[in-house]
Amino acid sequence: MALLRNLLVLSCSLVLATTATADLNVHGALKGGWTDLDYDDGDFPAGADLDSTDHTFSILAGLTFPVARDRIHLGGEVAHSYLGEYSAELAGTEAEVMLTGSEVVFASFFEVATGTQLFVRAGGWAWESDVDHGDDDSGFDPLWGVGFTYGLDNLLFRGEANRYDAEDETIDAYTVGLQYQFM
Repeated sequence: MALLRNLLVLSCSLVLATTATADLNVHGALKGGWTDLDYDDGDFPAGADLDSTDHTFSILAGLTFPVARDRIHLGGEVAHSYLGEYSAELAGTEAEVMLTGSEVVFASFFEVATGTQLFVRAGGWAWESDVDHGDDDSGFDPLWGVGFTYGLDNLLFRGEANRYDAEDETIDAYTVGLQYQFM
């Protein structure tokens, strides 16, 4: 009797797993753009010259599945991002900080027209800052963003805006890129 029950459970599991796997969407993306570091003026002495904008690039992979007639997809994305180098100069002395990190987010995609999706994403990122003349730092903080994809078949254009927190600072990233749907 136990053998029959185990076979029944295994058969049901295989059927459900096969059905779920058939509907999975796997995607990867490369994106680049610019960043803006939001800082408090009180963090720096008067007269400091700050460069708070730079370029950014990311590589990401995602997995989604449909939940409402192929109009809404839920899933997650993992990415590695370079968020730029920022500098401050005071009295001829310059210090630079470089930000990189790995992110894990929950993503919801909403199809609004054929080939066009809007999405929201929220999660966290493990970041590291590399400071030229000072102490390096790291942490895990939240991030969130919104964006869109547009295209037909497997290759999509992707645009998005994300906000990254890093302790007391925030970094806004605006990116465009290409996303490829593998499944």
